[in-house]
Amino acid sequence: MDKQLDLHGLLSIVRRHRNWVYTSFCIAIILAILLNLMPPTYETKVTIRVKPAARSVTDAGGAAWQSEELARQKMYTFAELIKSRSVVEAAIGKLGADEQASLRYETVIDRITVRPLKDTEILNTFVLAGSPQEAQNLANALAVAVNEMSLDIARAEGKETRIFIGDRLAEKKRELDEAGKALVDYKKNNRIVAITEQARAFVERQSILKKLDTENQLVLGAAYAKQKTPDIIVDTPVVQLYRNRLAEQEAELAGLSKSLTDEHPRVVNLKASIAENQKRLQTELIRIAIGEVSLGETQRTNLQRITSQEEKELANLPATETQLARLMLDYSVAESAYATLAKRYEEARISEIMESANLQVIDMAALPEDPVKPKKIFNLCIAAIMGLFIGTMATFFVEYFYKTIDTVADLQHYLSVPVIGVIPKVGSRSQSWTGSRKADGENHG
Repeated sequence: MDKQLDLHGLLSIVRRHRNWVYTSFCIAIILAILLNLMPPTYETKVTIRVKPAARSVTDAGGAAWQSEELARQKMYTFAELIKSRSVVEAAIGKLGADEQASLRYETVIDRITVRPLKDTEILNTFVLAGSPQEAQNLANALAVAVNEMSLDIARAEGKETRIFIGDRLAEKKRELDEAGKALVDYKKNNRIVAITEQARAFVERQSILKKLDTENQLVLGAAYAKQKTPDIIVDTPVVQLYRNRLAEQEAELAGLSKSLTDEHPRVVNLKASIAENQKRLQTELIRIAIGEVSLGETQRTNLQRITSQEEKELANLPATETQLARLMLDYSVAESAYATLAKRYEEARISEIMESANLQVIDMAALPEDPVKPKKIFNLCIAAIMGLFIGTMATFFVEYFYKTIDTVADLQHYLSVPVIGVIPKVGSRSQSWTGSRKADGENHG
């Protein structure tokens, strides 16, 4: 049968092969010392808060509701934004010339770690560097860069609107200057200072009609856009009811999906109800869009009819006054359009400036005092434990596969025969053979 080893036997095995243990221990300690000689690495942290959405969904009772999944998705979106190439390269660009020379996106990205703090709006951003000052500078530059990028994203829509209105404003300014110059030249060439009250009344009425026509074009254009994309329609009571109901059902579905499969009857029925409500919502949105288009078309028809009647009255005036009235009308319309666009441009500019970033830096990076790597004492302790463990396991491994019979005790144990005598190894010292070689560590043959 197999040998039964007690604690004394195990210690004897380790003692007999102690050179394995010593060697393994020394190698592990040497590796730990070499690891401790590596250049130190310092770590610092920036704390960033992700602001919640300014607009939240409300349930049927009017209470604010925000999907946990959407909030989590937003956190991870900004976590990836912090590590994006645009943000990292912008952060590198904010450093000094000496630091920039040794840094590239590929070498920096592996030194940045972003960890969302559970059940909070906090993102902890950790940065590693070869010196305390470099770690602090890079972390702070990263915080500033991501905050600027977040602000640019938040202001992107307002910026595009401002640029579009600004371009239109410049066009209207040129039209206004041209209309003013044409009016002045016509008065000068025809020696006309003023027009009759009838012509003046025509100009005033036409100015109002042109303004209404411009507003009608904007409304009609928005109505056609809503008809193509009904989702952009502003909530009405009915639309709000459908959207609140869908929000509640989607939240319920998200909760059921965590514990039930897609084939479960409750999940199937809930999905069918969501699809039905979405269809009803879409139908309501299209109905609203069609109504707005119809209203806009009716208004345009009425304006065209009134304008046509005004043109007939103008035809009764003298030719000189008729042309002057038309020039005055062009100038009045251009002036009104320019004033309207100037007002909208200022509103768009203020709206863009007032838009805030979705991120808020809570704590800037502090100057780290101690390196995080290498951990010298920890490395030495782990190396000592691993060295002893590997060496001990090696002794048992060798002992397990060592099957040679070379002692009296081994012979009696495995063959159970009496020993008549032992021939000592030539040149060996006088030895006692009453014990096992594996007990005293001596070799015999």
